[in-house]
Amino acid sequence: MKKFRFRLERILQLKSHAEKEKQKNYGLAVSKVVDQQTALAGIDDSRRSLQDTQRQRLSGALDTSMMSVFSRYYLLLKKKEIGGRELLKAYEKEQEKKRIELVEATREKKTYEKLKERKFEAYNKETELSIQKEQDEMASQMLQYKRSSRELSGASG
Repeated sequence: MKKFRFRLERILQLKSHAEKEKQKNYGLAVSKVVDQQTALAGIDDSRRSLQDTQRQRLSGALDTSMMSVFSRYYLLLKKKEIGGRELLKAYEKEQEKKRIELVEATREKKTYEKLKERKFEAYNKETELSIQKEQDEMASQMLQYKRSSRELSGASG
């Protein structure tokens, strides 16, 4: 009996490998987005802690030099935040692109897996039919042998 052999097995392996690579790329893109979101949260935390510090120092006399330092630091944080948000948008676009590539690679792999599954089912049906034919042939030969042995024993007796 011949073994099941899927002709396109190598292509299926390549599709599977491509899908794994796309998963890695997507994972890297997701980590970039998460890292950037963390960086933005850090900037926001810095701004909040600076505001708390400023509130504590503002009780009493007003120091214009200190206000100038705070103002420049706020501008710096705002620039970092704007730049970070733009970078986050770019990373999110890249992440979506990688997600679409991953979905497409998965779809291609699933197509070949489904084809392999159908070919295997057809192979199983063919194998079952072959076994059934062999069994029918053996049963037919046994029946014929019994008839011929009865005829021979009936003619001699």
